[in-house]
Amino acid sequence: MREIGIAQGEDGRNHVTLNGEILFLLSTLDQGYWPDGIYTAPTDDALAFDLEQHKELGFNTVRKHIKVEPDRWFYHADRLGLLVWQDMPSMKPGRPPVEAQERFERELHEMVDQNSSWTSVIGWVPFNEGWGEWFQEATGRIAREVKVQDPSRLVNAHSGVNCCDSLGDSGAGDIIDWHKYVGPVQPVPDATRASIDGEHGGFGLEVDGHMWFEDGHAYEMTPDAATLTRRYVENQEDVLTAAQQCGISGSIYTQITDVEHEVNGFFTYDRQVEKMDFGQVRDVNESIIEGADGTGGEPPVVDPGTPGLAGVHSWGFSEGAGTVAADGVGDADATLTGTTWADGVAGGGLSFDGAGEADTGRTLVRTDGSYSVSAWARLDVADGGFQTVVSQDTGSNSAFFLQYSGQDQRWAMSFVGTRALSPTKPVPGQWYHLTGVRDAETGELSLYVDGELVATKDVCTAPETEGSLVIGRGQYGGNEVDHMRGDVDDVRVFDRALSAAEVAELAAG
Repeated sequence: MREIGIAQGEDGRNHVTLNGEILFLLSTLDQGYWPDGIYTAPTDDALAFDLEQHKELGFNTVRKHIKVEPDRWFYHADRLGLLVWQDMPSMKPGRPPVEAQERFERELHEMVDQNSSWTSVIGWVPFNEGWGEWFQEATGRIAREVKVQDPSRLVNAHSGVNCCDSLGDSGAGDIIDWHKYVGPVQPVPDATRASIDGEHGGFGLEVDGHMWFEDGHAYEMTPDAATLTRRYVENQEDVLTAAQQCGISGSIYTQITDVEHEVNGFFTYDRQVEKMDFGQVRDVNESIIEGADGTGGEPPVVDPGTPGLAGVHSWGFSEGAGTVAADGVGDADATLTGTTWADGVAGGGLSFDGAGEADTGRTLVRTDGSYSVSAWARLDVADGGFQTVVSQDTGSNSAFFLQYSGQDQRWAMSFVGTRALSPTKPVPGQWYHLTGVRDAETGELSLYVDGELVATKDVCTAPETEGSLVIGRGQYGGNEVDHMRGDVDDVRVFDRALSAAEVAELAAG
């Protein structure tokens, strides 16, 4: 006997509950492949082995990914006390023909009916990363119909709704589910749904003599078991932070075993080699289940910052010549590369031709606290390419981007995977005043355009950074990207979250 549901925790957010009590659903991705039988385990003991190892490793949940197992597998899950997210096998990416849509829906309802008596199954997952999705409205309708068919379980309408071929969030179901590698990702619950990290991790290690192919693949390769274990523990510690600060109710690590060329398992594909220190794995996993109790953890301590609208650093670009732009408030002069001097909003400005930058050489924004960044910007062209006005390097991806999002063709204040977007497309040749605000106390990322608040996103935690603040480009995957094609003037950095009235005054000035 068991009851699965959604309830509000002490942190005021929706969480998944088991028998009325909040429980963090700590899971792996389990694709159920075998070297000899492919979809079929060689023995009953082998079929039970992967599930038993979930328990040994400290997991309480398993996501059965794009496969439906025989009844005997569910029997073992019941016997062991594991919870199961059950995926519907996906069609290939792209809109399927009508007859395929109809068959998909028919077989989905057959799957629910066939497996509804297994106590271990606590949720149904109709779609994954948009594979075979045809309309967002259809996804929402299907999720609601599954909930009517089986109201005793959760419905995760779309695992990885932020990813890949997804047509976007239908708003249906009980769960908001994002994917990110290596992650973890931090979707915030809404008024009716809990949230989970539906896929993350994917750290890989090749083991000689236990490879299916000559070369293996993972989202991040490691050289040895010690490094693999360390990266896993670090990643899971971030999961606990996401649970306490962002309110996620579960996470799904990729994956329990290697699968052919995918070498990101706890075990090799033949199940003969344990690839990590399982004691450390179990310890960190148990700490997540114990610590992610819906209380929210300790609130962040926010520095009040420096008052006034001058900022703690600013660049007016009034020099008109040379290769250095002076910091008018602080001591972080910016070195100019591939730029030219131009007319600004008032006086001089700096022009970028798609390859230049103004590099301060300093870490000027403490991204673990509150901050604001403002600038005047004018685009030469507003097309499908990204253009970053101000960012701060981390060595991998910028800690933030005050930018033009080419994908959306809107102004944006962005973290990787999250964008607060303006409602309209900017007009090339027109000056705009942009302000991006990160408020650590409220966990919000906001964008102001010409002094008006246009968008806010819940981000709850922020990327750490030790790189330099840069004007005119961003950083992604360790590469310099998203170069400006246009002009910038009057860039300012603040060590606090500006109020709406302050942003309006700054833009008016």
